Amino acid sequence: MSNFIDPTDFEALKQDDALPSPSGVRLNIMRMCRQEEVSLPDLVMQIQADPVLAGRIIKIGNGASVNKGRPIIAISKDVLLMIGLDAVRQLALAISLTAERRDGGCAGFDYGRFWARTVAMACAAQALAEYYGEAPPSEMFASGLLANIGSLGLASARPDAYSKVLAAHVDIRELPAAETAAFGYTHLDLAAAMMQDWDIPRLFCEAVLHHELPSQSSFDGESRQLRLAEMLHVAAAIADYCVASEEARLPALQALLDAGPPLGGEVDHVVAICDRVVRDWAEWGVMVKITVQTLPPTREVMTQLQEQSAK
Repeated sequence: MSNFIDPTDFEALKQDDALPSPSGVRLNIMRMCRQEEVSLPDLVMQIQADPVLAGRIIKIGNGASVNKGRPIIAISKDVLLMIGLDAVRQLALAISLTAERRDGGCAGFDYGRFWARTVAMACAAQALAEYYGEAPPSEMFASGLLANIGSLGLASARPDAYSKVLAAHVDIRELPAAETAAFGYTHLDLAAAMMQDWDIPRLFCEAVLHHELPSQSSFDGESRQLRLAEMLHVAAAIADYCVASEEARLPALQALLDAGPPLGGEVDHVVAICDRVVRDWAEWGVMVKITVQTLPPTREVMTQLQEQSAK
């Protein structure tokens, strides 16, 4: 299997112990949730050893519409079956990553915006997968969550050097070339390598690698890889809309309309997906303690954009 970055470079980054990574109990929980014949009693024991994750699962269970009985106060096999193992794995990944290095020493790297956008993109990728198919929603949530983890990896492992790169290249389109010149790989290469190291299927690693410019990938026009990369590209545009300032909100919505398939600029679909993502984003923000902003109804912003375009 080919590597996304030079193995020597990647091992050096790992040995520095600076890359963000799920580890310990949460990494084990993630791997167990992927097993076809997982032992639920063993999984319950693993989750009980992580009070933060257990507390979030109990909170979700008590809010689930299917839970009509008495309040849940402890993790059990029934609770896991009610929540679903995919949801448990998502939560373990999200808590593990967002709990690490919320603030760091890389000047010019906006940690707050990074996390808000990351969670928004995960919610958007999941919503798009549920709406259009192509991949399990839980896998797309994880892919959206990890799509830009390479940027955090560079900010964490090479803070001084990455700070200089960010200071010299304000135009996001020039950033990959600047990263390659400085490190020999881009934040997307690193994200794909990190995902591969965590046993994420290569299909999703490659989709992340090419999601910023899917039209410039070498994927076949009818391939599933291209459709997943396009889906993540649109998820990124939705995330940009979510975190945009009030002044930048209309241009961000226009960029989303122009982002291409699968939404393809369909106004009603854009409105429905964005409203769904904003709700999910707010809920996840509370669960993983990420600050998210309150947005007006998407239809209202769309009307403002249409009125502006008509002038």
